[in-house]
Amino acid sequence: MALTASIIQKKLAAASWTLRDNVAQDIINGATTAELKNLDAEGVLRLYEALGLSGGWYSSRDSSAMKRLATESQFQPVKNTPDFGVGLVKRAAPGANIQTQLSAGLVTRIYAAEKKRLSVLEKVGFDGSTVGRGQLGQPAYNDVKSPRHFKAPLEECMTRVILAKALSKHARPGAVLGFDMTTYKLRVTEHYSNVWRDPVLEDFVVAAYLAIRIRAATKSGRSAKDTARFAVALYHGMRKMVVAAQNTTGDTVNWKPVEAELKSQGHTDAVAYVNEVVR
Repeated sequence: MALTASIIQKKLAAASWTLRDNVAQDIINGATTAELKNLDAEGVLRLYEALGLSGGWYSSRDSSAMKRLATESQFQPVKNTPDFGVGLVKRAAPGANIQTQLSAGLVTRIYAAEKKRLSVLEKVGFDGSTVGRGQLGQPAYNDVKSPRHFKAPLEECMTRVILAKALSKHARPGAVLGFDMTTYKLRVTEHYSNVWRDPVLEDFVVAAYLAIRIRAATKSGRSAKDTARFAVALYHGMRKMVVAAQNTTGDTVNWKPVEAELKSQGHTDAVAYVNEVVR
C-alpha cells in the first residue's frame, strides 16, 4: 500500500506524544524514495511536525530522518527561476498567445526595464504603491490570487517555496509559517507585501500578471507579438495614453499606429519600455 497522509496520520495517532518522533523516523527510513517523492504537503508536514515532538530533545536520529525527508520529498528549492513560475502559469493558461509570448525572458526584461526607470527614492528603498523587481502592487496581486485567474498555481508555488525552506533548515521543526498546522493546509497571504521579497514567488506573480494582461489584450485580428506589446504597455500603466492614441488613430488592433501616435505626443520612453521588453 502506497504511503499517504492518511496512513501517516493513523500511525502517528497510535503513538504517544513523546514517541511520535520515533514513529516518524521509522516511516521515513522505511519508505522508498518514490514514496517520499509522492507524498503531498500534508503528509510531509505531519512527518516534519512529528520529528520535533521528542519531549524536548531533537536527536541525531531525528535530524537524520529530517535530512532524508528534505532530500527526497518533492518540495525542493527552486533553482530554475523564473522558468519555474512561468511554467506553472503556462500550464494553467493554455491560450495560444500566452503559450507563445510568455517566457522567462519576458519576465527578466520586465525587471530590467523597471530597474532602469526607478526613481531616486525607489533606488534607496522608499517604495510607493508598487514594489519589487516587477514594480507591481496590491491590485495586481489581488488579480493573480483570484480564483478567476491563478489561485491554484499560486498555491502550488507557495507550497513548494514554503516547504522547501522549512525542510532545508534541518533544524528542530516547529510551526511552518503560511500553513495552518491543525489542518495542514496552506493559507494564501492576502498581502503582496508578504510575497514580493521572495524571488520565486515574485517571479510567479509577475508571470501570472503578464498572462492576465496578455489574455486581456488578445483580440481578433491582432498578431501575437502586438498582443504582447499591448499587454506590456498596460502592465506598465499606460492604459490611458494607449486608449487615447487608439481613439486618435482609429486603430484598436495594431500596435504600430499607436506607437507612432504615442511618440508624436512625446511618450518616447513609454514606447521604449515596450520595445525593450517585447522582442
